[in-house]
Amino acid sequence: MDNAFVNAATAGKRTTHPLLAVLLAQLIYAAGIVIGIALLLPLGMLFPGRHSGPLFAVLMLLQIVIQHAPIFVLLWLWTRFYEKRPFASLGLSRGRDAWRQHLIGFGLGAAFIAGWLGLQYATGNLSVDGSLWSSALVYLLPVSYLARLIMIAIEEILFRGWILQSAGTRWGVPAGIALSSAAFALFHFVGPLMLIWPLHTFHWVLATNLVLWSVLGALLTLTTRSLWATMAFHATPLWLASNAFVVAVPGQPKPDMAVLLLSQPKASPLAGEAALAGPFTGLPTTLLLALLCAGALVVYRRRSRVEPLTAVPA
Repeated sequence: MDNAFVNAATAGKRTTHPLLAVLLAQLIYAAGIVIGIALLLPLGMLFPGRHSGPLFAVLMLLQIVIQHAPIFVLLWLWTRFYEKRPFASLGLSRGRDAWRQHLIGFGLGAAFIAGWLGLQYATGNLSVDGSLWSSALVYLLPVSYLARLIMIAIEEILFRGWILQSAGTRWGVPAGIALSSAAFALFHFVGPLMLIWPLHTFHWVLATNLVLWSVLGALLTLTTRSLWATMAFHATPLWLASNAFVVAVPGQPKPDMAVLLLSQPKASPLAGEAALAGPFTGLPTTLLLALLCAGALVVYRRRSRVEPLTAVPA
């Protein structure tokens, strides 16, 4: 199916082969993070020791920016000098509509967390243990959202942007969704950095949920013809699960901040557990994501018939 977001990949003189894009995405991410860590060393020398208050919030955001900026630069260099197309063609069109799409994505992400909390509570796998509220959350919550958005943006640009476009242009939209979703799931288990510093333990339910999440993000991207809604949709659940509705992990220290501190009495990879990957684990999440994917597919197909997606909004 013709789609303006996918067609934006042809704005340059050449396109990257989808399989090469999958490999380069892993290498660009790993190389960018390593460079970013090296760039952080002077920051640690300028501000040694443990910090609190507004300075901590500023330094946290600055650290995230420095650590992830090299990834953006490396991908920009590839699109600028190899593909010879604007970086914005990856789904970053500017304008008033970008803010509206961001708000839509934020609302969808908040709805996903509400659904996840509801399913966990309905299955008896969620209890409220109290709150770690403090006045610092007034400024830490918005700053941590910006930090999460920066971290998520690069994943969306690489997978729902670059790889989805590369594969969609060469093999069609369904193949673009399939390849970008598979690559996104594998990235969380076998990426170069994940093999050295594993963040997630492999489980087939978690892998399934990551694929479904990526399919959902791809459909949202194709429908809105940009990444703004998808970035907010991806960042919001992780932000809320990390800072607002936080599930304590047994055997680990309590989080520094939480609007509500939660626990999961029946924690397991099948029921859901914070230790694995928070709201993306468990079969209840699988059901929720499957329903959301079905709804997103209906919306995408309906909009494609009513309004041909052949022009990227300004």
